[in-house]
Amino acid sequence: MHFKNRTITPYIQKNFNVFPIVSITGPRQSGKSTLINHHIGMDENWRYYSLDDRELLLRIKDDPGLFIKTIDSNIAIDEAQKAPELFHSLKLLVDSGFDNQILLSGSANFLLLKSITESLAGRVGILELLPFSLSEALELTSNKFIHTILSTDTIDILFKIVSRSFDQVTDKELLSFILYGGYPKIYNLKTKQAGFLWFKNYVTTYIERDLRDLAQVGDIDIFQHVYRLIAFHSGNIMNMSTIAGSTGVSVQTIKRYISILRTSFQSAFLPSYHVNQKKQITKSPKLFCFDTGLMNYFLKNTSIDNMMNCIQWGAILETHVFSEIYKEIINSVQGASLYYWRTNNGAEVDFVIEYQDKLIPIEVKGGVQVKKQSLRGMKSFMESQTNRRVPFGIVLYRGDNVIYLDQNIIGIPLTLIF
Repeated sequence: MHFKNRTITPYIQKNFNVFPIVSITGPRQSGKSTLINHHIGMDENWRYYSLDDRELLLRIKDDPGLFIKTIDSNIAIDEAQKAPELFHSLKLLVDSGFDNQILLSGSANFLLLKSITESLAGRVGILELLPFSLSEALELTSNKFIHTILSTDTIDILFKIVSRSFDQVTDKELLSFILYGGYPKIYNLKTKQAGFLWFKNYVTTYIERDLRDLAQVGDIDIFQHVYRLIAFHSGNIMNMSTIAGSTGVSVQTIKRYISILRTSFQSAFLPSYHVNQKKQITKSPKLFCFDTGLMNYFLKNTSIDNMMNCIQWGAILETHVFSEIYKEIINSVQGASLYYWRTNNGAEVDFVIEYQDKLIPIEVKGGVQVKKQSLRGMKSFMESQTNRRVPFGIVLYRGDNVIYLDQNIIGIPLTLIF
């Protein structure tokens, strides 16, 4: 199997420079095992253990202390959340002066993080491995769009950097990636069309293995209905009552099911930016899928034409941008936070990045041109931030050129954002 480089790779060692243990979490099939095996390679100082091995799992559960006593090298433990009994023994091991590295991974984040919090707090660096970003999928050097805008202070400098230094993918490459998403196995299939059969199997495996065994979901059919509904609500402000009404279960049940979907990296909340704002600001979070391929599977979009002509096309595009921004920020941009902004009278900005003393508003447009009246929300946001620095606003659109849209608003093609 061909290995595609992951941008998270250098951050494994960076975390080991600080912590004796590094944990890599992420959704099932995001490439954690492949990354770990590539990282340790043929190094004789590493031992790899997968707790998918039932015999090994039972042995560790029966006597985790005995297993720990056999460790005399760097170790990688895959699906570590399956043996929560192990974490206290790992704590004792590192506290005793163990000077080798311990690498953990797991797809069931709700159990892995619980075990880390209870036993390994302060001893472990946590990284997230999500499905491929666009640059990873196409094996390109990333333009590092977020790093660029956060390190740039004027719109003129940003214009020069992006228009002169950024590489560009084709519109077809972008749309194909949005249709199929970033799960690595999709890129090893003989035909992309086979991806939708793979997604069907993925959903079944996720529900039957992760949920039935680990989350103790009672009504699997209703959970799967909620899982599917996430695709229809991605990019929208979260309304638990609406989802509860369409499924016939209580709001509390919906909250629990969505919490499970979030902690297993199937969906995410994007909080509202309302620091020191007046009461007219909407404060409920937005809900997003993490992967547009899975979103398109649930929406039954089997081609680029289907996707672009469906009623959710704008939300799919916004979900893609959310996922790309999140993937760049989460492991490599210390201190950056991502929000959206909306007032009760409808003024809205799709994304707001808060970093140090500044705010960067970002809008996503599906057209090849940007109309002046569509900038009202961004202008309203920029005018409202009297106590924070907003050096410029960015509109991501499907045109070909970097353009000035206003004195302090720039338009950037979506094909440059990777």
